[in-house]
Amino acid sequence: MTRSGSGPSVRSVVAASLVAVLLVTALPAGGATVGDLDASDEDTYHGSIGLEPTDGAGSAAVADGDRGGDARQTDDSDTIRLRNELSETDEAGTVGVTTRAAIPDRVTELRVTLLSANDGAVEADGFERADDAGPDESAWVWDGETPTPSLTYATDVNVTVEESGPLATRGTYRFADAGEWALVRTPRTSASWSYTGQYDGQVGLTRENVVDGEGVASQAMAFLGPYEERVREADGRRYRLIVPEAADTEATPEEVFGAFDYASAALRVGARDETVFAVAAPTDGVEWGVRGIQIGDADLWVRDVEPAGTADDVWTHEYVHTRQAFGTDASGRWITEASATYYAALFALDRGAANFAEFERTLARGERDPDASAVLADPGTWEGNPDYTKGALVAGAIDRRLRVATDGGASLATVLRDLNAAGEPITNEHVLDAVEAAAAEGADDETAAAIRAEAERLTTTRDAPETWGRDAHAEAFGETPAQVGYVLADDGVRATGEYRDRPVDVDPVELVAGERLAVAVDVTNTGGVAGEYDLSLTVDGEAVATRVGTVDAGAATTEEFEYAFSEPGTYAVRVGGERLRVVVSEPAPPSVRDVSIDADRVTAGESVRVTATVGNDAELPAGGDVEFRVDGETVDTAPVRLDAGAEASVERSLTLGESGDSGGIGAGDREVSVSVVGPEGEASTTVTIEGAGPIGGATDDAVPGFGIVAAVVALLAATGLFGRRGRSD
Repeated sequence: MTRSGSGPSVRSVVAASLVAVLLVTALPAGGATVGDLDASDEDTYHGSIGLEPTDGAGSAAVADGDRGGDARQTDDSDTIRLRNELSETDEAGTVGVTTRAAIPDRVTELRVTLLSANDGAVEADGFERADDAGPDESAWVWDGETPTPSLTYATDVNVTVEESGPLATRGTYRFADAGEWALVRTPRTSASWSYTGQYDGQVGLTRENVVDGEGVASQAMAFLGPYEERVREADGRRYRLIVPEAADTEATPEEVFGAFDYASAALRVGARDETVFAVAAPTDGVEWGVRGIQIGDADLWVRDVEPAGTADDVWTHEYVHTRQAFGTDASGRWITEASATYYAALFALDRGAANFAEFERTLARGERDPDASAVLADPGTWEGNPDYTKGALVAGAIDRRLRVATDGGASLATVLRDLNAAGEPITNEHVLDAVEAAAAEGADDETAAAIRAEAERLTTTRDAPETWGRDAHAEAFGETPAQVGYVLADDGVRATGEYRDRPVDVDPVELVAGERLAVAVDVTNTGGVAGEYDLSLTVDGEAVATRVGTVDAGAATTEEFEYAFSEPGTYAVRVGGERLRVVVSEPAPPSVRDVSIDADRVTAGESVRVTATVGNDAELPAGGDVEFRVDGETVDTAPVRLDAGAEASVERSLTLGESGDSGGIGAGDREVSVSVVGPEGEASTTVTIEGAGPIGGATDDAVPGFGIVAAVVALLAATGLFGRRGRSD
């Protein structure tokens, strides 16, 4: 891509990371809760999704606690879609953006704020500048008429930082436009909207980033320019490696994938994203401020000059960040970079890519001041980057102590697994609790308390441990420790009950009230000794079932959970570090597709078998009762439970009335007729319902003084079937 100017134009921009939160800010009139609503409750509601800028300097992982913040709905027609199209411009240091909105019919108002637009003109189509926008705010409101409104603008993409520490370089750039190519963050926007309908049928928002021309975009970053994409897929994982034409890579794609594969297998900590997006950042023409960055859920870039597999391997370091599903407060901040740095060194040693001397030198940086004298739990004492140096040494010391005390039954991975399962920002106290809990898996309480006390001393004082030698390392790491990990089994998420018993999609899991969620989790131990596991299923943060056990070295077992959801709502389900969003709705109303009878001529007082064919045209299961009526009166019912797209037949034998009965009804637009014959010597009659022709060629021989006996049909009475979630009248 050609730009004017000779290189990146320097602008100081605070780095930000994607964090999206859905906020429903209004309830129905009268203060009704979701449980109070029925099919007739409609009102105007409001939602908002914003991006909260955070300081992501260096290679710090961004873990927003939700691992993907955009609200995704059960019905695509109830989702606002924002699509950012990035393109080249003639001005160095900028990228053009067109933000397009696809708006559902239920939305009455939409406000979009461009957080990364330049101060210059914004070309609006279907948007008008908000009257209440601040002087420095680029806020726009939809005109309510344009079906696909858009905003076109330019955004500055050069992001600089003054960085120091193990992953710092002599440069300043974190993202940059180099002229022929650009490696940039994706545009940031916030949005709020109003919509009509039922409160439980929330309207949400999703975002998509694409490049108009040569290039590729993901959730949090984009590369503009010619490139080659290499893909590795294995064991449910997908790695996308973007190799720009301008890059001269030191590591081959196979080496990068090898580093990712090993780290993925060794880190049995949950929080594994299905796809990792990685870019080999060209160094020709750009002085990067860091050697690599991880941003968003699973996006990262690493300089093209970086090898894969050394004791300070940046590729592994940034990948480890993608497996950290927790956010931290100040006191727990150290564990993020400490664990990534430590594991990069340990995995290189385990794979044979680095020798023990290289591993030892990497950790020994934590013994030197000023980093050694920093208090890890108090960032105010940090002069450099002790979380990378002293933090890595402390993380390794904790790992070694746990392995020795538990005979390999627990390790630092056990600690990270527990931290990933936490539902709140991690403090140093959380880390210490997880350390003690991990030690207790294979040691007595006194030993576990001692290991916790040692971890507390190393993180809350200026004390620093010493790097251990070969013999101590062999004692702890000679045998591969138990590596107990959890992953959802293939087709391991099922819906069970009277409607269906089959696997279902997981983004989100859609159920109807009364169904059960069945989850199967594979527990594997890739280590060299047996390991214990303690696996819980939680719903909205409350443990509803727990499985404990031991899995032998190199073995695997499967644990299964079931939980019934009786009420509509949206639930957060977690198991083994995996997160599921479960949306429960009322069942859809089935429809009557056909009715038939087994005889076209019967004698009054005899029975006829009526068959109703019912189907489900919805994407959710359908349920209700079929009512069988004679002369307009319900004489029998049959329950109907159908999976999405399914069809079934229900039958009932009904006795026809005697002389004097009259009238009949149809089932939807379905019609049947039957001839009812009176007692011997009396005339017979044929009744045709709503214009239906006689069945079997019967004729109408009705005689005054004899009553007409009605036809029998099936009619669905879907009482209470209009769901309160995901649908409106």
